[in-house]
Amino acid sequence: MTDATPALLAYLSRWLDEPQGDRDAEAVLWGRVAKVSEEAGEAISALIGATGQNPRLRPFSGDTHSYDDVVDELLDVAITAMTGAEHMTGAGAPT
Repeated sequence: MTDATPALLAYLSRWLDEPQGDRDAEAVLWGRVAKVSEEAGEAISALIGATGQNPRLRPFSGDTHSYDDVVDELLDVAITAMTGAEHMTGAGAPT
């Protein structure tokens, strides 16, 4: 991480929280943490598609994703987890 990383994560976390308005803080927290699982599922789906492991699709379309897609999804998981952690520990942390 660079010296700018914490500030960037704080900015992104605030940007994600902005549209939440007056929504219950616990509901926002649950949404932020659950989003990590959703992104992880997308990474797994991309890996299945990149390796042709879905037998229902193999005869028709072959591989549906690339390894670049897998990397993109893994990066989504990472940034979602890091902004979720910042949400919990940063200036806007739940009390």
